[in-house]
Amino acid sequence: MWDFHILLIVGAIIASLLYLIILLIFYWGWEKIFSYEPKGIDSADTMISIVVACKNEQKTILSLIACVAQQSYPNYELILVNDHSTDSTRNIIKNAQKTLPNIVLIDASGHGKKNALKEGILSSKSNLIATTDADCMPSYHWIEAIVTYQNKYPSDLIICPVGLSNKNSLFERLQALEFSSLVGAAAGSAGAGMPILCNGANLAFKKKMWLKSQGDLHEKEQSGDDMFFLESVKKQGGKIRFLKSEAAFVKTKPPRTLKEFLYQRRRWAGKSKIYTDWQIILTALVVLSISVFGLAFLVMSYFDPIYLIGYASMFIFKYLIDTRFLYLVRRFFQLDDIWIYSLILSFIYPFYIVFVAVSSLVFKPKRWK
Repeated sequence: MWDFHILLIVGAIIASLLYLIILLIFYWGWEKIFSYEPKGIDSADTMISIVVACKNEQKTILSLIACVAQQSYPNYELILVNDHSTDSTRNIIKNAQKTLPNIVLIDASGHGKKNALKEGILSSKSNLIATTDADCMPSYHWIEAIVTYQNKYPSDLIICPVGLSNKNSLFERLQALEFSSLVGAAAGSAGAGMPILCNGANLAFKKKMWLKSQGDLHEKEQSGDDMFFLESVKKQGGKIRFLKSEAAFVKTKPPRTLKEFLYQRRRWAGKSKIYTDWQIILTALVVLSISVFGLAFLVMSYFDPIYLIGYASMFIFKYLIDTRFLYLVRRFFQLDDIWIYSLILSFIYPFYIVFVAVSSLVFKPKRWK
């Protein structure tokens, strides 16, 4: 019993120290990235292709089209790839084409989101590609921010910010906080030169880099094209940046129910079994480990209350450094009352992350949204 006690304490200390080092790297990386705001359009010579996979998106696709049509930057093509929709998605796109000549409709020959994106990218006319989702709402200067940033700071992959649009209920506020921490980690890690996260809902990249990476995208996997692409660009030594600009935001709605939320997170975690980048793997293991050790102390306290000291110590330690990072990024992500919501999330997070990690080992997504 004493040997187990020592192992538990030593393991918890190591996991906590590694977690602290990772968070300090994110702090430094976030501060290192400069804020970028587009200053207006001197020239619209650079064309950009926006690729969106669409499957049964009749409720959202018109809003996306309207957002893109109102963009401040005019030189783009909006490639909407219809992945065998059974609702009115295709008809809505066809009708929009009558008034918006920038729209290109492709009926996918294959199946699945990853294939739809592939067909859209291969048919694009520009070397600069941006991807988003059919249920997203880009900001007015979204395209302008990406194009002008790319022209000034050429990159192989630009990780752009994503935020949640609804923050009304407690569930939505907690989701917004957790989601912002992920995007903040993506930014901080990229700023520190060790990018570990990105989101296909708002990415921009060179087409030629994507073509070089095709063999690394694990086409048989139903999801994960964004993270596999990130790994491939890193492996090839490509330039990866985070676009720290409020003008570059894309907003998306949070999952409405706990079931939808867990489905989404398990789908994200399910692809982690195939990751090969050591920085991504190490970070994921450290995040999981600190939660596992915290729960281990909590479980052991049932047999001996002394273990509550270990649980409380780890809880307070993680809460303080997590919340400090959220405080650092709060203005950019428009977060409020972070100390309170972070406290609530801190109680829930270890259970949630361990459940997602374990269930994702046997989870296999059957569809994409």
